[in-house]
Amino acid sequence: RIMKFASTVVGGPRVELASGYSMPMVALGTWKSPPGETAAAVKAAIRAGYRFIDAANDYANEHEVGAALSDLIEAGEVTREDLFVQAKLWNTNHRREHVRADLEQTLKDLRLSYVDSFVIHWAQAAPSTGEKPATRLDGAYPAPARDGSMFPVDDATGFFCSDDSCHYIETWEAMETLVDEGLCRSIGLSNFNRRQVAEVVDHPARRHPVCVLQCECHPYLQQKDLVDFCAARDIAFQAYSPLGSGDTHLGVTTSPSGTIPLKDPSVLALAEKYGKNAGQLMLRWQLQRGVALVSKSVRPDRIRSNFDIFDWEIAPDDMRAFDKLNYGWGHPPRGG
Repeated sequence: RIMKFASTVVGGPRVELASGYSMPMVALGTWKSPPGETAAAVKAAIRAGYRFIDAANDYANEHEVGAALSDLIEAGEVTREDLFVQAKLWNTNHRREHVRADLEQTLKDLRLSYVDSFVIHWAQAAPSTGEKPATRLDGAYPAPARDGSMFPVDDATGFFCSDDSCHYIETWEAMETLVDEGLCRSIGLSNFNRRQVAEVVDHPARRHPVCVLQCECHPYLQQKDLVDFCAARDIAFQAYSPLGSGDTHLGVTTSPSGTIPLKDPSVLALAEKYGKNAGQLMLRWQLQRGVALVSKSVRPDRIRSNFDIFDWEIAPDDMRAFDKLNYGWGHPPRGG
């Protein structure tokens, strides 16, 4: 079944998921949103027109997201049905018996009875001991395994613990039960490579479709093969760090261009041609490729700017110009 783009409505264009629900193609991300600023960013985004909020319990700010959504709903500025909220299953909770506890804490923090999309954050259950579930309340920071935080560290080696006896197929089966129970409407994956995605999709006992794959994706890491694979399998590909994140703590290697996508001369020249900023150009490029995206900011002006990408187009020749920027460069290798 070919995914179809629904007509543009409040919240921007939407894509039909394999579950039958539709998802806005542009989300506000909350990764690294500072404490005390996340709620204001969510409110600014909803008032700017966003209807998709991307969250995760290991971000340690879902309670702020929930407070903002609750305020907006109670004030009548938006309804729950207007919103698309995505959350993620953290690595410490991959075991079948721990999956529900993870989502229950997320729902409590978000003040919601269900999420629209729930994805496995990483393919590998690491950092994890597998001994018990861990949520934001246990600490979203590295700590000795005996402390039970979301990032358990082995005392002897100093490395993160890994629950090697747990496989993501087992995790997926537990996720499907959450759909059955109405706690989430669609389920998906994040930071999985093509082989891992195919393993879930082709699992003979799978009962619910893989609806979303969220991975790092930007002009320097275009993920063309993975995007095409997802389109063929009716999976909505969703880009995080769509502007690149090379100047963060995860940018541990120098890019081949010597700079980051936001400062790339080719990107800046095209942005000037269209009278847009570099961020708007790269976000529009993703949409025209059929890629959904998660863009993070806590600045109201930047939040609004990142949503002003629907009423103009990049010409075909300029879309092709992005091909020369595909260096295969991004965060350290992901997905195992």
